[in-house]
Amino acid sequence: MQKHELLINSKSKNYIVTIAIGLNYLNDWKKYALSLWKKYCRKHGIGLIVITENLINKQNSHWKKPMWQKMILGKYLSEAGLKIKNICYLDNDILINPFAP
Repeated sequence: MQKHELLINSKSKNYIVTIAIGLNYLNDWKKYALSLWKKYCRKHGIGLIVITENLINKQNSHWKKPMWQKMILGKYLSEAGLKIKNICYLDNDILINPFAP
């Protein structure tokens, strides 16, 4: 089952990744940050992925809150079959200046 949204595909295989689990978090991120993130990614040829569901099942004894699930992003993205070379994880409350280098 897909637990992410691939918002921008990158030929460079470099991606910015964030976690926004729950409609409140996802909707706020889309409302306030997404357009800035997309502008930055397109300007620099970087892909964009948002994780929208828990990466670990809540019934699993190893389940952690979403803020800790960023520690297993590499494993998840690799197993999802995405061709990614580098990721930059950003918390979803960051506003990216699209004019930044």
